[in-house]
Amino acid sequence: MLCVFNGDVMVLSPSWTTYKPQSQLAGHKAIVIHTKQEDEWRLTPSLVEQVVMENKLSPHRLLIMCNPDNPTGTSYQAHHLNQLSEVFRKHNIIVLSDEIYARLSFEGKHESIAKFYPEGTILSTGISKWASAGGWRLGYHIYPDKLSEMRKAVASGASHTYSCAPAPVQHAALWLYKWTDEVQDYVLHERRILHAVALYTFRELTSVGVKVVMSTAGYYMFPNFEILRPALNARGITTGNQMCDAIMNEASVALMAGGPAFLRPVDDLTVRLCYINFDGGKAMQASRKRGTEGPLDDDFVVEHCRTLMEAIQALKKWVETQLDSERE
Repeated sequence: MLCVFNGDVMVLSPSWTTYKPQSQLAGHKAIVIHTKQEDEWRLTPSLVEQVVMENKLSPHRLLIMCNPDNPTGTSYQAHHLNQLSEVFRKHNIIVLSDEIYARLSFEGKHESIAKFYPEGTILSTGISKWASAGGWRLGYHIYPDKLSEMRKAVASGASHTYSCAPAPVQHAALWLYKWTDEVQDYVLHERRILHAVALYTFRELTSVGVKVVMSTAGYYMFPNFEILRPALNARGITTGNQMCDAIMNEASVALMAGGPAFLRPVDDLTVRLCYINFDGGKAMQASRKRGTEGPLDDDFVVEHCRTLMEAIQALKKWVETQLDSERE
């Protein structure tokens, strides 16, 4: 899609690691819009207005957004999308909405910008996340009638890159999209487990002063360890990558620095934390045994998601050690 698009491309910070490189490989100079933690890492109408005002944009404009988001885990509610749709419409901005995590919304109430801005939204999604089909990649775009010429151009360009999805994946996708009771039950327990793990992770990290926006879907969050900056500076640690190296070496927890991979500044102390380091099959069996009434508690996480729990506790202890060293 980026290869056939002729115009300006905008991406968010933080954002998934490949949006900007893909734009550059397609010959675009991606314009980065920096979202804020106080806005729960969401794009706002004022930020859109600002980027339009500060840049000499071509008449053709494309913005890539991920909802629910990777790496932050944040989502957009109806009122957010309604306000954004007005500014997108005003400035003739096409939106590529990556909604690959939509079915993993903890509350099962995902809202799509396509509902509010149908004429200018390209919806992108697939089966790899919600159906636990990592590696079995089958994705698709949905184009509005107004962008039918772009759809034709994308289909033509894609035909020179690949033929079709493998036959076994096509059959699996057809079965999944029948949305049978079995598939719905799987997704229900999947969301329930991820929600419990996200809450546990959020509570444990915020209890020691780490700033975290609570995830609303998927399996990522974006903690900010700014509270440790004085202690880390004293150790000569001034970048996110250096901090992640220290955490790996001293606590055996692997994290990805927010900058530069996720388009945050290099000295930013944000990280992407992926909270699925546990046996999902066993957790799924345990969730089904408990029935579907009510949420899962911390005891469930401790018992059935133990490797993840131990990692979060190790990370929490590491934070406490840095704070203690600063006080000394």
